[in-house]
Amino acid sequence: MNKEIPVACCHTVFTKEERIDYKEICGELEKRRIGITEIENGFEYQFPGDSDTARLLFEWVSLERKCCPFLTFTVSASHENKPFFLQLTGNEEAKAFLLNELKEKIQAIATFTDKSNHSHLSKIRL
Repeated sequence: MNKEIPVACCHTVFTKEERIDYKEICGELEKRRIGITEIENGFEYQFPGDSDTARLLFEWVSLERKCCPFLTFTVSASHENKPFFLQLTGNEEAKAFLLNELKEKIQAIATFTDKSNHSHLSKIRL
């Protein structure tokens, strides 16, 4: 019998050093992300195709799958000049979880923009 993995992140699986690495890698990948596309059972993220971004993506996946085992991670790339694609997929509940995470980031950015009243912050990065 195949048991369903609960849809819940568990960052307590990280050591102190892993938590620091995780936060730094997430921040760097946020800066590098080119786009996000909704797909049938999750989301696909697009990143530049350089080797440093590849290293960050694989480091992030190795950490993220420890705390979010309910997700499936797929990284794809073609030749050197093309972007990397990271797919985060799962069941309907996992997709809803990912969508909620995106909405929280959008809300945090919108709140920051409203508070700082900077009209030049027109491009929202997820």
